[in-house]
Amino acid sequence: MQGEIQQEQWQAYLDDFSKRNSGRTADLQVISQGLGTQQEAEMLPFGGITLETKGSLALSVEIMLGGIGATDNRNLTHTVTQVRRIMPKTGVDGREDVLEIEAGDGAKTFLIFKALPELPETAL
Repeated sequence: MQGEIQQEQWQAYLDDFSKRNSGRTADLQVISQGLGTQQEAEMLPFGGITLETKGSLALSVEIMLGGIGATDNRNLTHTVTQVRRIMPKTGVDGREDVLEIEAGDGAKTFLIFKALPELPETAL
């Protein structure tokens, strides 16, 4: 899917997005006018993404990344407030490669899925 997701579709889209992409390895970058490009996370498993629809955090998106299992304590929850645009970018295989989320202040958050390098086959 290419192009902007309409606001009334955000909830359903993000729910499906979480199911389709759970466990994929991802980076998280934030680009803002004041701070430039900030690398928030590298090579963490994608846990999910949710949309807050009520209260003071309405129209906020939470992106959860982190380790899988009890021994992996790498975790990050990143919140984008006052979301005004959500735009997926699809790769050649039809899966999302990038999810761009634009905040009310113009900052852009990029969830970038990474393909892990394949190990060479070894002779037994």
